[in-house]
Amino acid sequence: MHTVTSFHASAVEPQQVGAIMAEYLALERARIYRRLFVTRFSLLAACLALIGFGFHWLSLVASWISVGLCVVAPLWAWVVELRCDRRLARSLEEIPGAAQRTVVSPL
Repeated sequence: MHTVTSFHASAVEPQQVGAIMAEYLALERARIYRRLFVTRFSLLAACLALIGFGFHWLSLVASWISVGLCVVAPLWAWVVELRCDRRLARSLEEIPGAAQRTVVSPL
């Protein structure tokens, strides 16, 4: 689901529009990194689990710690994404007369 935000250009200063666009781009960048981290670190965690739990090449403690550490980067990226989303939402709330509509994607 995509959220579309529209506002009149006359109601917003050019610096404020630039700041909102910068925050939106930061949010998109954080989403991209989160998706990449989730994909890559889940594959790494699966490999480490296979090595540690399946082949018993690592001790039980080392296996759990190595798999657990693979959660840190995606979790950190998710927290950054939430912070960027809240910052963008606060900036959009400051705009007078901003209208938000939710549009469902056709896929």
